[in-house]
Amino acid sequence: MEEVNVSSQNVDNVLNSVSDEYLKKKRRNKKIILSVISIVVLALVVVIIILACVKVNLKPHFLSRPTNIQIYTNNSLTYVTTDDNYDDFYSVYEDSFYSTVLTALFTGNLGDYKIVEGATQSFYSDAANRQGMSSALQNYLGSNYVHLFYAQEQTLYNADGSVYYSNRNTNQYSFSYQDVYFNLTDTNNESELTFYFGAYYGSSTPKIISITVRANSYAIYDYVVGE
Repeated sequence: MEEVNVSSQNVDNVLNSVSDEYLKKKRRNKKIILSVISIVVLALVVVIIILACVKVNLKPHFLSRPTNIQIYTNNSLTYVTTDDNYDDFYSVYEDSFYSTVLTALFTGNLGDYKIVEGATQSFYSDAANRQGMSSALQNYLGSNYVHLFYAQEQTLYNADGSVYYSNRNTNQYSFSYQDVYFNLTDTNNESELTFYFGAYYGSSTPKIISITVRANSYAIYDYVVGE
């Protein structure tokens, strides 16, 4: 009888030992898993913080420095760049198109844009002389807007850097432009901003072609109104 009790006690001791070892191993695995999760979470937090701090310029890459910039508020010419003030103003203009990488990723606008080609909408009110704004363009812009003028013809490009060709013609026509407008906001918030190009090929009548990006043009408005 005593031998049976001793044997039973030994079995219990073995079972307890195995159970303790299993629990220790389980705790070790749990600690390892928690450590890995903590490292991953910490890495994600660091990445998010970096993406929330790093800024990218979402302005269409091919838009170089224009020859002249005019700003209109309440449909009146308010500001014109000169040799003396151009650089200061241009830095404000460039800053309008900077957005954090995180915001750009969530809005799907990390340097990407679509080109919308108008079929019949004239860009100029005087198409023959390429002057003035058509009623369609005026309706798009509202009362506050910016006019970019290029002395030399510019070429319209896709977001991937390739030349944009008309999708409304059987022949492949690339577009040139010299005048560009975009709307100016009097509210300090990032939103969609659309560039309107007076685009033409050869001697064709310039039509409205647009590109929409994320931007906050309030700084331009504030800079001009505060002058």
